[in-house]
Amino acid sequence: MDNAFMLLPGFLLQNGLMENRRLIFFTDGAKCIKDAIEKYFKFREYTIILDWLHLRKKLKEMLSMAVKGSKEEKRAIAKGLLRILWAGNAEKAKDYLKNLKKKNVKNEIMLSEACAYITRKQPYIICYAFRAMAHLKNSSNRVEKENDLLVAQRQKHNGMSWSSGGSGALAAIRMAETNGELENWLVNREISFRVAA
Repeated sequence: MDNAFMLLPGFLLQNGLMENRRLIFFTDGAKCIKDAIEKYFKFREYTIILDWLHLRKKLKEMLSMAVKGSKEEKRAIAKGLLRILWAGNAEKAKDYLKNLKKKNVKNEIMLSEACAYITRKQPYIICYAFRAMAHLKNSSNRVEKENDLLVAQRQKHNGMSWSSGGSGALAAIRMAETNGELENWLVNREISFRVAA
């Protein structure tokens, strides 16, 4: 990841993507990603947004361990929490969890962990509803799909085992092929920094 972040400013500059723009990073909330962004982009303004799909998935997993009741009750609790977070209201989301009916609480510790998670990620939780109305992205799903095409579909099958180097090398070859750069890499040992069409 460090190598990728070292190359990213060069890629953005080469393609004119740093001028008169605010950089927005969608992350899954991992501290190592936030640290890398701070390290390599401290020279300019940027925004970190907690990816909506990751936020939703993480909280649904936590709620599945924290709440009980009928299927409809559990679904309604999750929907209520996500509706509040869709509006970017982290404080109200924590209050919502703290005020659940006792009959719906299965695991107090997991419920507290869900509140703690929201607190930790609060600076990166935004009003997703506003961005959606403005036709702006709320997620890195396009990047996730590319990862699926470049890595997961080829390397994640039953019985497969990859070394870190082998996995990275195969992903690099697939990426170069997908971006029309494979021949340039094999012949000239160069990769263009232009945005792929």
